[in-house]
Order: sequence, then structure tokens, then C-alpha cells
Amino acid sequence: MSDNSTENARVVYVFSHSGGNWFQQTYVKAFNPEGWDLFGASVSVNNDGNILAVGAFGEDSHATGITHGADATGADNSASGAGAVYLY
Repeated sequence: MSDNSTENARVVYVFSHSGGNWFQQTYVKAFNPEGWDLFGASVSVNNDGNILAVGAFGEDSHATGITHGADATGADNSASGAGAVYLY
């Protein structure tokens, strides 16, 4: 069963480490959050920590290629479980 509300949408929390302590810096969420997209099911950071990749293997958009925030068609759910990667 598909839940297209934002009730079950996920976020990814970003922390930094300094002096033996961890500090929450911010959090990120998909520009088109929907329940069961499974945003944050996988994450990766590049070596210098400047790029965060967040997977959402339940994203249902049929979009291909690279889209940019508001330019993307987040309301299109015609490709069930197609998945997506968000870069920050």
C-alpha cells in the first residue's frame, strides 16, 4: 500500500565531531518528501566531507537524469520503487 503523505517521510541528521564530542549541525530532507520513499536508507559522504549522497530506494518518480530541487517533478509517482539519490 502506498502512502503519499509526508507523515512517514524521513530526514537525515548531519553531525560533526570535535574534541571528543559529537554535535548535530543540521538535518536534510528530500525536496519532495513522501511517506515510504525511504529517504536516508543509505548515505555516503565524500572524502573531504563536502558532498552528502542520500538514497531513497522507494522514490516513485519516473524522472531520469539530474533534476534540481524545485525543477524536479516530485508529484510524479508513475514508476513505483524506481529509487533516487539526493546530493547535498
